Amino acid sequence: MASSFVTLFLAGWNGGATGALLPYIEKNFNITYAKVSILFVSTFLGYVVAAATAGTLARKVGFGHAMLISTMVELIGNVINSSQQRNFGLMCFGYFVVGSAFSTQLGLCNTYFANLKNPLMWTGVLHGIYGLGGFASPLVATAMVSRGIPYHLFYTTNVAMTLVVFVLAFIAFRNLHTLPHAASLHESQPTETTTSLNAFTATLRSRAVWTLAIFLMLYVGAEESIGGWIVSYIVEVRNGTPEGASWVASCFYLGVALGRIFLPPLNILMGERLAVFIYLAFAIGLECLAWLIPVFASTAVCTALVGVAISTFYTAAITTGGKLVPRNMHADAFSLMSSVGQSGSAFWPLIVGIMSTKKGIWVVEPTVVALLGAQGVCWLLVPRVGKRREE
Repeated sequence: MASSFVTLFLAGWNGGATGALLPYIEKNFNITYAKVSILFVSTFLGYVVAAATAGTLARKVGFGHAMLISTMVELIGNVINSSQQRNFGLMCFGYFVVGSAFSTQLGLCNTYFANLKNPLMWTGVLHGIYGLGGFASPLVATAMVSRGIPYHLFYTTNVAMTLVVFVLAFIAFRNLHTLPHAASLHESQPTETTTSLNAFTATLRSRAVWTLAIFLMLYVGAEESIGGWIVSYIVEVRNGTPEGASWVASCFYLGVALGRIFLPPLNILMGERLAVFIYLAFAIGLECLAWLIPVFASTAVCTALVGVAISTFYTAAITTGGKLVPRNMHADAFSLMSSVGQSGSAFWPLIVGIMSTKKGIWVVEPTVVALLGAQGVCWLLVPRVGKRREE
């Protein structure tokens, strides 16, 4: 669990810094919002590769070895990003490599935590730590570049942390080939007899998997559209300073982290399904206030509270999937859900970047409102856990 926590902290650290560094990347390469958004496309392609290969890799070489391989791949990507700032194409390739590695790690960590006792609580802590990484990195990145340090040297911190992640993963997972079997409702499901050879095919045919994957794509898209573009939005629309804008981005991720750690007990009390609808209503209202009230302080506070409101959506989807999907499909199902979900962090920020080039960066807020509304529709279509159990 400690190894997984550090892995997700690094993932948040890497993802949270992108928004803070975008203005400097644009300036360094003299490119537009649309072109810098190719970084998000590169990450998306990495997620696509992970979606197609992560489950198979885990079955072929074992859970632990798959985790170690993905960490070494991530190290290569971080070395590329930290070593140069002259070739934008090479930087995009680095983002592709890191994206494929991170998505693989995320699917494996989600699979591991879904089989623990109290999966909702521990998955909430896991993804809360991701938020803590996202909180810290924009502040560090901005502090470095504002003091004249070339932006690419920020990625040396990623290299150092990846080495730590590898050591911890080696200690924790090197002898773990398959996850221990835990008694659960899946044992009584007839589909549990599905062999590993056709597990991926069964995953592709699962309505629950695809509905949750699309929900995650919309959720992660909203989260990363805020985290990726809020710095540019604050600087250009609200006339804030780069330091102030970085604090807004950091406080958004802090809200995500705190919500994921402290809200799960309330979710259990209300029920996951109802909790998501209630939080969505609050998030949409707050996002509208951030959009329509042209005051820096209002935008900052509402953005942080949106982070709290949407914080548990990822863990809600993962724990719901753990109850709806047979256990022997977990590796493929969670890899697919995680990869499709994380593709939203590339696709939707790309759309925001293209629209911002044509219309202006103000489009960030209405786009996020639309994504939140779409999440509500998608969550309504997720099969009910109780109904599935009866079947």
